[in-house]
Amino acid sequence: MKLIRNILSAVLLMVGLNACFETPTYPIVPQIEIVNDDLYYGKSDTGDSIVVVLKFKDGDGDLGISDADNDVFKYAYKYRYLTGVGSNVVNYKFKRENPNFTIDLQDGSTPLPLSTYNFVTPYNCTNWEVIRNDNNVVTDTLFVIFNKDYYNIFIDFYTKNTDGSYTLFDPTTYFKYPNCSISGYDGRFPILSKDLGKKSPLDGKMTYALKGSAFDLLFGTKTMRLKITIQDRALHKSNEITTKDFTLASIRK
Repeated sequence: MKLIRNILSAVLLMVGLNACFETPTYPIVPQIEIVNDDLYYGKSDTGDSIVVVLKFKDGDGDLGISDADNDVFKYAYKYRYLTGVGSNVVNYKFKRENPNFTIDLQDGSTPLPLSTYNFVTPYNCTNWEVIRNDNNVVTDTLFVIFNKDYYNIFIDFYTKNTDGSYTLFDPTTYFKYPNCSISGYDGRFPILSKDLGKKSPLDGKMTYALKGSAFDLLFGTKTMRLKITIQDRALHKSNEITTKDFTLASIRK
């Protein structure tokens, strides 16, 4: 069961790989660029999509995540506490009985006591997973750590202000439990190499669709831009690219 339902999603539509007669040499850190500012907005019966076309290259070809990946790229980590005979997951009952139990999120942040992580109105969308049985009855609530490496393409929306500055759009301010969006428009694209073991240079083009049901409601006639990065399987982050400024009407197809 996933940590939280995410009503914003992203889908890889197509990947094209370029054939080369001579093996190119690229850095092992992936590089991306947008293809001729290729960006468009389409509406359909299956949902609305903002589509961006990217060129990519990577020196060892380790791009993409498989559904079979369940360790480094798992959705979330269930936090555990040690006992004399093993370990148990931290649930909300444990939190109530051990409010001063310190949680170290292992991301460099300051460890905090469990009392910091409440699951009361407004419900915390990032650290508690509600467990339900086959009859949809809640049976437990577990403390989890969302895995930022679950995704490998990261897309931020910025809206333009009247003074020319830009403001990062934060979907967590719009979507609340149980329809949380803890990752915005971040998503996954699949493994692109035919043989990851060869660690061969890889380049090509991907067309990536960001699906959502509320683009017009959220952004209307606002001027926006996107900032995009990708990440390889070794967790190397690519360069960040910024799209042209656009409105939904200006890129509508």
